[in-house]
Amino acid sequence: MRNDNKPNRGEEGSVTILTLTLGFVICCAGVLGLLFVQLTLARATLGSYADLAAIAALQTVGEPCAAAETIAVRNGVELSGCELSFGRVVVEVQMTAPKLLSRFSNIDVLAVTARAGY
Repeated sequence: MRNDNKPNRGEEGSVTILTLTLGFVICCAGVLGLLFVQLTLARATLGSYADLAAIAALQTVGEPCAAAETIAVRNGVELSGCELSFGRVVVEVQMTAPKLLSRFSNIDVLAVTARAGY
């Protein structure tokens, strides 16, 4: 008579390997999700700062690009471009990428362009 209660010797530890693999996949997905959220939040914040700089430049009579520079510096970003033409301002700001994002990707600098005027 055969005893069916004994596990097959070839399958011992397979659940452990599957559990470790699933845990690794979940951790990798979590890190990718965190990087995506960090990139999205950084670009949204940078976009807001670019909008503020463009509006400040448009509303300034004397030195519009100097006003945009002041607003950018006060928000902790760098003004990398400012162009004025016929009642329209195009401003580009940039900042260094968050540390976690730059460590796990090739992104070192984030840049956003904003326009104000008509």
